[in-house]
Amino acid sequence: MSTKAANGTYDIVVIGGGLVGTSLALALHPLGLRVALLEATTGDNTPAPATDQRTLALNWGSRQILEGIGAWCQVKPLASPIHRLHVSDAGHSGITRLDRTLIGQSALGYVVPAHSLSAVLAAQLTTCGTIDHYTPAICDQVSVMDTQAVVRCSATDLSLTARLVVLADGGRSTLRQQFGLDACEKAYDQAVLVTTVLTSKVHGQLAFERFTLGGPLALLPLAGPRFALAWTLPAAQAPVLASLPESIFLAKLQHCFGDRAGTFLSATARHVFPLHLTDVPNAATERAVAIGNAAHVMHPVAGQGLNLGLRDVAELAERLQAAHHEEHDIGSTAFLTAYVAARRGQTRRVLSFTDGLVRLFSNNVPGVGLVRNIGLNLLDIAPPIKRTLLRRTTGLAGRLPRLARGLPLQTHAKTPAIPHG
Repeated sequence: MSTKAANGTYDIVVIGGGLVGTSLALALHPLGLRVALLEATTGDNTPAPATDQRTLALNWGSRQILEGIGAWCQVKPLASPIHRLHVSDAGHSGITRLDRTLIGQSALGYVVPAHSLSAVLAAQLTTCGTIDHYTPAICDQVSVMDTQAVVRCSATDLSLTARLVVLADGGRSTLRQQFGLDACEKAYDQAVLVTTVLTSKVHGQLAFERFTLGGPLALLPLAGPRFALAWTLPAAQAPVLASLPESIFLAKLQHCFGDRAGTFLSATARHVFPLHLTDVPNAATERAVAIGNAAHVMHPVAGQGLNLGLRDVAELAERLQAAHHEEHDIGSTAFLTAYVAARRGQTRRVLSFTDGLVRLFSNNVPGVGLVRNIGLNLLDIAPPIKRTLLRRTTGLAGRLPRLARGLPLQTHAKTPAIPHG
């Protein structure tokens, strides 16, 4: 239960204490702004419980953002680097191989358990005395009055006012509609099955993405001869596979994937999550803005979900820093419209890219398989195209905010982002 006052006035109230909401609060900590973070769950203030079995793929840009908010040194020992990626299409000979040398970095990205990253961020949050953390705090009422917004949590009799409310309450946000932020949604009729598997081969930090007719199957390297498995399947089939005896499940996985990773020896508990696409084209209104999954949810095929949310954090935090320094209204329509415009291009590209991959590789129309096969083989022998693709998917292309360059925000001066190719 929160020890804060039942009523308070803040510059910014962040609703949602998950990975994106907590990262934003940590990013804003050096700026001297009055920040409140509202988290619906109870317990040890950890944004994700230890029972959360999800494994996250962090691209290089997200690694830099975590560096910028001061968390990477604690995350690094818990993360497994991806040095190479092998992409294939089941039933066809087309393959593409991607390597960290194409982007000139020590890794393409990193694999980290969700609960481990959450624990690091939660621990860092306890050291930030200027951030008021309210938990449990389920916000169910909002209103806007001129220069401030009011958020209320009826169950705990909590009422806070702020110049800006940031919605980071996830893909099932209950507050978007109250603020008039309309979402476009699309169901995939697919679900992803996640587990951790032990194999007979040492992976050498090699990740796999294998496209099957049911959906993509990803193996992400963990410590030792283990992989995090994310297997996309038809929605009706996923829970059936998840409930099979372990030996039968492993046999079906072996049949689908093949032996490139060796023999699958064991699997941990299996969990299934339904998949859908959500897009909030106009993610802001006066006094409120949605970020992370509250603004966009996508298919996990390219592992971009959290990475896009952290890029929201980097862009918004930098703009808030500049506006605060120049004494501008951080909740004004003009300020928030400019932020949305800055983020819209990348968000639209990533949503279109992931949705296009799903439609292209989950398609058995005659001739499409041949096109995929040719495309993968051509990409494999075209390093310049691979380099461009990787720079986009690893967060190295375009305008990079300060945090996305691994640098903390500064309080004394405006720090414009610099363009990168």
